Amino acid sequence: MICNYSPMDAVQSHWRERRAVAWPVLLAGTITWCSGFAVVNIAATVFASDKVGHFAIYGTLATAVVRLPALVRWPFLGAWWALVLTSAYGLGDEFRQSFTIIRMFEWADWLADSLGAGVAVGLYLHWTSYRRLLETPLKFKRPLPSNKPRSADGLAP
Repeated sequence: MICNYSPMDAVQSHWRERRAVAWPVLLAGTITWCSGFAVVNIAATVFASDKVGHFAIYGTLATAVVRLPALVRWPFLGAWWALVLTSAYGLGDEFRQSFTIIRMFEWADWLADSLGAGVAVGLYLHWTSYRRLLETPLKFKRPLPSNKPRSADGLAP
């Protein structure tokens, strides 16, 4: 055997990689759904607050993509793909929302999308504390019972 994995580990690893793809897909679907609504309160300024939202949400999407197990194997190539895919998705979403009433294609929104993706991928690759925070699993399991002696009523002393 070439690797130390049992066949069951390989199957679990396969499904773990498939399950990891669900988060970026769900986030992208949510972005598409939300950007399909007509917006009434549009401020005609160079720096509008919606650019911060574009920056943040596409940064989150790029982080979700760069964390995919298939891309983690090759950090810089994976980062490149995360940046390209997120930026292309932002461009496509801007084009799609131009068909929504009162909405239009904005290059500034796409630039904010791409910058958010670039900053997020750069932070993920170069800021170890940030990456460690994201890769720390959540603990939802109950603690194992301790072997402390119990009193007659069943409560610990």
